[in-house]
Amino acid sequence: MAIEERVRARLRQARFERGLSLAQLADRAGMTASTISRLETGARRLTLTQVERLAAALEVSTDALLAEERVPDPAQDGRTWWPVGPERADGPRVYRIVLPVEAPRLHQHEGHQWLYVLDGAVRLLVGASDRVLATGEAASFSTWEPHAVTAVGRPAEALVIFRP
Repeated sequence: MAIEERVRARLRQARFERGLSLAQLADRAGMTASTISRLETGARRLTLTQVERLAAALEVSTDALLAEERVPDPAQDGRTWWPVGPERADGPRVYRIVLPVEAPRLHQHEGHQWLYVLDGAVRLLVGASDRVLATGEAASFSTWEPHAVTAVGRPAEALVIFRP
């Protein structure tokens, strides 16, 4: 994968992991939402200055965006995300994620999410609903609803499909 393509994919992934909209990231980075969109889709070339500003806005190291191999980032609160298949700005995004045992933190953003538990147990809070999914169980929900996903008892692994 070419470096610019890799950085664009990691930029989208980091924004998704943090539940940020284009406008929220743009505000943090001192850019416009349309600029962020064009940078993520490849309609505009990335500069090193932009990479530095975006890394700071996402609270990741520039290495996390630039490195040849995916660098685990402690700013992800113990969560590790791996893209599964190609990452397209206009279609579903699929990730394998390792979830830590932690206190749930509700957040919301645009889109819809499907979750399939590969290993362990996962607590899923969506709105007023609170349930635990075991290995092999799945759920889907609107990410417009306040939600949180955490492991129960020990770290868990899940497959997440997100569609904006």
